[in-house]
Amino acid sequence: MQSLLKAFSLVFGGCCSNVITFEELMGDRTSGANNLITFCQFLFVTCQSLPSFIDVHRPFPYLKPLKTPFHVYIISVVLFYISSTTNNSVFKYNISIPIHIVFRCFGTVITMFTSWLLNGRKYTRTQVASTIFLTVGAIIASLYKDSDFQYQDFKLQGLKYGKDQPIDSTFIFGLYILMLSSFTSSLLSAYNERTYQKYGKHWKENVFYSHFLSMPLFLLNGKQLIYEYRTMRNSKRVICLNVGRTTKIPHAETFLFFNVLTQFFCVKGVNMLASQTNALTLSITLLVRKFLSLLLSVYLFGNSLSYTGYFGVCLVFFGAFIYSLGSIRPRLESKEALGKDQ
Repeated sequence: MQSLLKAFSLVFGGCCSNVITFEELMGDRTSGANNLITFCQFLFVTCQSLPSFIDVHRPFPYLKPLKTPFHVYIISVVLFYISSTTNNSVFKYNISIPIHIVFRCFGTVITMFTSWLLNGRKYTRTQVASTIFLTVGAIIASLYKDSDFQYQDFKLQGLKYGKDQPIDSTFIFGLYILMLSSFTSSLLSAYNERTYQKYGKHWKENVFYSHFLSMPLFLLNGKQLIYEYRTMRNSKRVICLNVGRTTKIPHAETFLFFNVLTQFFCVKGVNMLASQTNALTLSITLLVRKFLSLLLSVYLFGNSLSYTGYFGVCLVFFGAFIYSLGSIRPRLESKEALGKDQ
């Protein structure tokens, strides 16, 4: 129970803090530095975890024997790489931020399907209903983040996409990529759940090798990384520290450091939680975390959220509450059955 609470603390504390630092980075006009930020995050996690997996008792340092087969990590890395690269590239194909968020919200439903298909996991009606509440709430909060729902706007949208409106093939291709990203992300969650069930809950090893084996893939985009680094270096924003005398430190590099650090705690918490729960519980936890980050963004950075958006957020938290009740009840019933048998 203590390790589970620690995992939740790292997920909500680390991941929410990571979103705050990322939003600060966006203020430096570094929105095109996503690849650089991801590379720094992977490099930090790899370097921090490396000492735990090196055998120093040999004449030459070697990696310790794996507890999980190597091919399992190769499959995980491939799934992760496809998911992350497709997720980052969809904005080149006329995909807006709300559309992107809405499709990512369907990840909970897709995770439920893939877990049922691959792992044979069964869900109660309460859990299925909670997933519907979560998904609908997430879609409402995403689409109506800035303005309230109006029936007249809905009618105008219907007229806008009438017969005379030409089909945007670029947008359609972007939707296909977005669906591929959502499916591979959910498939990765279900695959990791199956890995922990079959080979043991070696989440530290999973964190290290999933990041270590992904590092060479960044070489495929080396020129872009150099360009993004130069762009970040050209940022003129600074932070003034009054410690004896006024000291100016680069704003972008400072928040990049804190972003990488908080991402490490976030990754650690997510993998701890994945090793102790199922893929659907993890997906719902991350969805709730996303909307907590949204509320923090509204509070800290003055971003707007309409009444319809707040209604959607309430649906998300209500769905999470229903899911927790649906998850606790089967455990209580199984304990009562064991007590009667004894």
